[in-house]
Amino acid sequence: MQPVDLLIIGGSGFVGSKLVQAAIKIGWRVAYTYRAHSLPLLIPAFQVNLLERESLEACITEVRPSKVVYCAVPRGDESMHRAVSVEGVTRLLDTLEKASIPAQLIYVSTNSVFSGWSASNCENDPPDPEKQSEPYRIYAMTRRAGERVTLAGWSNAIVVRTSNVEGRDIHGNLNPRLASLVDALKKGFSVPRFTNRILSPTLVDNFAEAVLEILSADFSYRGILHVAGNQPLSDYDYALCLARHLRIDESLVKTNQAETSSPSKIWNISLDVSFTQSLLKTRLLNVAQQLAVTFPDCHIRLFQV
Repeated sequence: MQPVDLLIIGGSGFVGSKLVQAAIKIGWRVAYTYRAHSLPLLIPAFQVNLLERESLEACITEVRPSKVVYCAVPRGDESMHRAVSVEGVTRLLDTLEKASIPAQLIYVSTNSVFSGWSASNCENDPPDPEKQSEPYRIYAMTRRAGERVTLAGWSNAIVVRTSNVEGRDIHGNLNPRLASLVDALKKGFSVPRFTNRILSPTLVDNFAEAVLEILSADFSYRGILHVAGNQPLSDYDYALCLARHLRIDESLVKTNQAETSSPSKIWNISLDVSFTQSLLKTRLLNVAQQLAVTFPDCHIRLFQV
């Protein structure tokens, strides 16, 4: 088999499949792995169990990729999180080294490596996933461990952290989190949202475009990058923006009465993207721009929160 330009580990998921689609669109030879269900695309696909070495080795040695994106998402208990977020990366690096494949590697991580009690979350700020609240703590700690394995074990590597990726999948369907919110608003239900949790909503299409630029031959930075939307805002404000864009009654968006006992305390898990943006030609989008892409048939009205 002819070597591929890009192998996506976890390519059947929401983010992974968008990366597959975007890479094909720009003419790259692409292969991907999947856990249970493949994509309706005529490209090389490999069913890989990241708990086992054999299937991953067979995939790598057959496609001999120039670039790899690791975006497999763990599900299940702590052992599964560790198996996917940490041990799977170790097996990948061992296989690449054994096969003498000097591939460029991107490990997709998360804003959850920050607990949220810091005023700023830049690339050089120390993560504190051990302070993360449940049920995110295990995910955050194992993803941080995967970051360390990646950066310590592979010189040609970049860790890309992102946050709250939203949008439409390759079939045109909204991701479940966004679909649930839109459905509730359209049915006239009240939607309680936190005002003191600050996020960086990210459009999946924009994320894929930025990652492919990072994988391009003339992009030389190696280390940690934050690739997310450029407008930090609360859960409440995001839902308000969505209602405005869809021209739905904004009063349906309510303040969550279950907020922390210290409502003045801000839980900031947004990502500072200023350094990444200084390196990229791809513009990281604000929420209004993201919603315009996701819901192009709506009357577009610019606003600020």
